[in-house]
Amino acid sequence: MRTLVILLLLAPAGLADTVVLKSGLELYGAVTERDGRVEIALDGRTRTIDRGRIREIRKGESPHEEFSRRAGALGDDAAGWYRLALWARENRVARMQEALQRVVEIDPDHRAARRELGYEWVGGEWLTDDDARRKKGFVLAGGKWMLKAEADRLMRHGLMEQAEVTAGHRRRAREIVETLLDDDAEIRAAAAEMLLELPDAALVRPLKKLLYAPHVETRILTVKTLGRIGDRAALPWLIRSSMFDAKAEVRATAFRSIKGFRDADVFYPYARAVFSGNPKVRVLAADALSELGDMRGVDVVLRRIAIGIGASGRANLMVGTQNSYIQDFDVEIAQAAAIGDPIVQTIRDGIILDYKVLGGWGQAWVVEQSKAYARTLQSLTGRDFGEDWKAWRKFAEEQDYPRAKLTN
Repeated sequence: MRTLVILLLLAPAGLADTVVLKSGLELYGAVTERDGRVEIALDGRTRTIDRGRIREIRKGESPHEEFSRRAGALGDDAAGWYRLALWARENRVARMQEALQRVVEIDPDHRAARRELGYEWVGGEWLTDDDARRKKGFVLAGGKWMLKAEADRLMRHGLMEQAEVTAGHRRRAREIVETLLDDDAEIRAAAAEMLLELPDAALVRPLKKLLYAPHVETRILTVKTLGRIGDRAALPWLIRSSMFDAKAEVRATAFRSIKGFRDADVFYPYARAVFSGNPKVRVLAADALSELGDMRGVDVVLRRIAIGIGASGRANLMVGTQNSYIQDFDVEIAQAAAIGDPIVQTIRDGIILDYKVLGGWGQAWVVEQSKAYARTLQSLTGRDFGEDWKAWRKFAEEQDYPRAKLTN
């Protein structure tokens, strides 16, 4: 399947050429070649690509330009826009959705266009197929709709299977992913637009590779796309990115995508991470609980504090010296022999310290954790007791916040 990437929206008549990259990517625009480089005028801007990256350049009106020419004469003709949408599908011009959206803007009850866009008439309103299924209590997992309990069971036992997609879709998804790893920013930008033409089921698994891409904008695009698709199978990957990606903007974007699932169970991975052996993970997890806004986070943070910050047990440490000496002898008579049994005493000199263990990763991380826990408690409760953990505990007990049931 030849993929058409729409990068030229308005081009002067007769100037649109088709540039085919070696990866199969097709770009449209006014082409100028100079010094081993190809300049492509794209929607008022110019992209420059090495000639060696290009398979061929085809002159003449592109399918995209023909679409624009036809669309310019339609106005508010809903039937004409619908025919143009069908033409775009037949000619593999990735603007079919654009034409269908124009149809429903003109005629909101155009049933054929609504169905093509994936809408279903439910309870007197048009809902997308996805929203209709969610309303019935189903979740998307592995490209299939199923009950949440069943999806959780399959994921827990590693039995989740991906929905069937065509071999052409799988091949094209792999090509797009490889192109998104390219070092050329212009080529990556063009490839990003190709994601829109593939079915969601064909994207979920290949996109996992892009969560480790070296380019920040590619990782951000990936977590946004996974969030838009809403497949529950991607939740563990998104949670990992929200905790461990090196860039704060990627972590924040991943977290927003996770919240879009509206799944109360995403609380648990972050809650367990608060008890991680790594102090940095504990700080990030506490901040995540703050963003989630789940009041069970109060209980989790206070339990973490009780273990390693404010309510741990006290201990004694002696720093000093201890010397032994013989104070006296007990003399015993045995078979006409005198035996001296020494009496040994000790002298201690030094100081005994009373202390509380705060942690084993250094004072800097103890301070960072304390600040993170205080921030989370303040955000969740709307109160501010600073780092007075006894006051926080007393307040939480008075409010009777829900307890978190954490299991291994």
